[in-house]
Order: sequence, then structure tokens, then C-alpha cells
Amino acid sequence: MAKIGESMPDDKAGELVEYRAADAHRASARVLRADDPGAPALLCLPAMGVAAAYYTGFGEALRESGVHVAISDLRGIGSSSLRASSGCDFGYHEILTHDLAALVASVREQFPASPRFLFGHSLGGQLWSLYLSANPEAADGLVTMASCNVHYKGWSRPARYRLLGTALLFRALGKTLGYVPAGRFGFAGNEARTMIADWSNNCFNGTYSVANDPADYEHALRFLQKPVLALSVEGDRLAPRQSVDNLVAKMEAANVTRRHLSPAELGLERASHFSWSKRPAAVVSLIREWMNGVVKAGAGLQPVTPQSARPR
Repeated sequence: MAKIGESMPDDKAGELVEYRAADAHRASARVLRADDPGAPALLCLPAMGVAAAYYTGFGEALRESGVHVAISDLRGIGSSSLRASSGCDFGYHEILTHDLAALVASVREQFPASPRFLFGHSLGGQLWSLYLSANPEAADGLVTMASCNVHYKGWSRPARYRLLGTALLFRALGKTLGYVPAGRFGFAGNEARTMIADWSNNCFNGTYSVANDPADYEHALRFLQKPVLALSVEGDRLAPRQSVDNLVAKMEAANVTRRHLSPAELGLERASHFSWSKRPAAVVSLIREWMNGVVKAGAGLQPVTPQSARPR
């Protein structure tokens, strides 16, 4: 076992860098380094129940475009030292208070000369939105992909009733079993009961009232003053356009760039919540172009240069 923050060799792309949260939870970030030490660094969080390794191809495409990348597992998944069970419970609070602070500190140590950006897919984007709103010094900007406010009113009928039914079922399972075997229903994996309680509360009322957390995230989101690139995908049933707009609408003071991508723009016949990651070139190009605009506007920051075009 390597020391915390030390690179560990891995047979897949990049390096694994382990970090430890304040409550002793451990996880690893897969780090892919660009050629330029001062290139921007992008910290990536997955969707609920999805391992970080799923995004390796996306990370490689970003690295090839000249961006440092760190892709971390969420608590309870992949490299995480914990697994949701009747005896192991956690929710948004533990991730926001413990895990993300440790991840940001680890990436800052890995890339001390780099401007930092956050990227989150689905739940990952929601969590980064909440974290950055409460800790604006953590990064220079935020990219969300198919990240929505899960309030049922963001879905049209009858999809909103299916969503409400799913939320009610999962809450009941959490109270009965002590955890939620959501993977048996084709949704994420085994999830902690408080994690599902936080998710379903957002589904029912549209607000981010995080269990065991005194922070007022609704207020913090309203006053977040950071550049945000919010992406959504046409045909995404798990994060329809209106639901993504509903999350963006909470960021009243942010400088938001909003893009709703068609399958043609993504180079796909049909798009979905996950298919963009299989052909990430269009998304990577959008992120790189947006980053260039942000870093050029920031004092002392360097624009991203595609490695293929950089002088040798």
C-alpha cells in the first residue's frame, strides 16, 4: 500500500493516487498527466453507482487535449474503502464535508501550478455544485454533464410519476433493509440509506436540504460567483433538459454557459445519459474551449494548448 497522496502503479491508464478523508475513509483518484506541468487540472466525479474507471476513455481524451485529469470514485464505489450496508451508512454530508475536501487537497498537491476545474457527471455534478458553492476557493470553474435538480417537476408526465414511485420505493427499502439495493432495479448499485434519503428529498421538494449538515446550500448556490459550463444531452431520460435547467437556475450569480447537445453534435445516432462518454471528442472540445476562455480571463492563468499542436 502506498502512502496517502503517493502514486501507485496501475495496469490501466494513468496512476492511482490514494487520499484519506477526515473520518478515515479512503479512496483513489485516477490521475492522467498532460505534458505541461502548469496545464489546468480537472477533478472528475462520476454518476451515482458508477466506478471512476468507467470514465478512463474520457480522461484520456482530455489528457490528450492538454488537460491534467483526476477521476475519483465516490464513497461506497470502486476504490472506496467503504460499502453501503445495514451497518455502514453515509450521505451527501460525508462526501461534501470529508471526501471532496481531501480530494481537492490531494489534486492541489499533485498539480500545484495548475488552475483547478471541477467536472461532474449526473450526481457528481450536483455534489460539485454544492461543494463549490460552500467552498468557492476550491476551484476556478465548474463543468456539469447531465447534472440536474432531481425535483420531479423537471420531468414530463408520466415520467415524473415513475420517478416519484422510484424515490418512495427506495426510501422504504432503506428504512426496511438499512441500505438500498438499487442495482436490482437497474439504478446505480447498492446505495446507503441516507444517500438515497438526500437524493429522494431533492426529488420530492427540489431543494438541497442535506441530512446531518447545517449548511444552507440553497443560499450558497444562489450566491456562487464562478464560471459554469452546464451540458445536457437530447434524449436523456435520466436528466431531461428542464431538470438540468432547474439546477442551473439556482446559480443566480454564476456566469453560466448552457449547452444542450444533440446526438449529431456528439457524433451519435442516439444519445443517452451515458453514451456521450463513449465518443467524448465533442464534449472534450467544448470543455477545452470553455476552459480557454476562463483561464484567459483570469490573472496569471495559462490557456489550454492541445498537446498535438504544442512545440516540442
